[in-house]
Amino acid sequence: MPKYIGLTGYMGSGKGILADMLKAKGYRYISLSDIVRKEATFRDLPHDRESLQNIGNELRAKHGAGILGKGVREEVLKDPDANFVIDGIRNPACINELRELKEFHVVGVSAADEILIKRVSERGREGSPLTRDEIVAKLNREKGMGEPGDGQQVRKCLGMADYFMLNEGALDELEKKFMHFLKLLDGTDRPTFDEIFMEIACTWAKRATCLRRQVGAVIAKDGQQLTAGYNGAPRGVPHCAEMGGCLRMKLGIPSGQRHEICRGTHAEQNAITQAAKFGINIQGGTLYCNTFPCVICTKMILNAGIVKVVYDSDYDDLLSKEILGQQEILELKRYEGSRTA
Repeated sequence: MPKYIGLTGYMGSGKGILADMLKAKGYRYISLSDIVRKEATFRDLPHDRESLQNIGNELRAKHGAGILGKGVREEVLKDPDANFVIDGIRNPACINELRELKEFHVVGVSAADEILIKRVSERGREGSPLTRDEIVAKLNREKGMGEPGDGQQVRKCLGMADYFMLNEGALDELEKKFMHFLKLLDGTDRPTFDEIFMEIACTWAKRATCLRRQVGAVIAKDGQQLTAGYNGAPRGVPHCAEMGGCLRMKLGIPSGQRHEICRGTHAEQNAITQAAKFGINIQGGTLYCNTFPCVICTKMILNAGIVKVVYDSDYDDLLSKEILGQQEILELKRYEGSRTA
């Protein structure tokens, strides 16, 4: 059965490197941008990034957010025996269209903003060098800032990736990470401990009763799970759904603010308090969570003696990030690996 590997990520993240690796393995290359380029040629418009983004947004607005994914899906099915690498995925609806293909897997690749800015500045693909402000504006657009739901939404696409990795080091590091993904696909590599514990954390998240965000957490040490938790109302207290909805939503409180106005206990807090309840020593342990910790969880994690946090998605809590940036006893690591839960 043919395999279809989709690539999503910001400009400068390294998608082209991954595509070249797959082409060297016999994968045929196709990009959602191919459809946009054909439209640009038909309109006699330039093929620069901004023009293609605008045309892509127009096509999605007119024909539905998944139109480019649908077009590529129809195209690859014309050659039912070939493996394809599908590049240029920038909207979640396109991922949903491509998931209609059997053996379709999305790989997300990213890097810190400063690294992306430096790469884009140095490669100079679009004629005259771009200023820093111009690059930042383009990255923000790709992230979805100021974009409609059917526009550029790469940040959301990265959140839907079946496999995520950072490209912030040497080329051989990126190649090693990608080879691990390919070996997981063909069953010749075992999941890492990070992948195992993050999958468990995501499984616990399915028990969450929070109406806004399902979060799970696991604390592990020396390759063994110690305790776990998920977010929801405290023991013996009615859940939000039983109380007529989310209080924070009713009050219009933005995500990442006023954590005290909430009936729920966070997954990380529950994992820590379960350890206290059963007398489990979590000092020196690693906490795995499918989201970045809030400021309250951050303070508890630090005081509990946990030495490492592996998180799988960002959370807009500026005070938490400030505190974590001021300390040196806890290692904070963005999760990389398979998302199989």
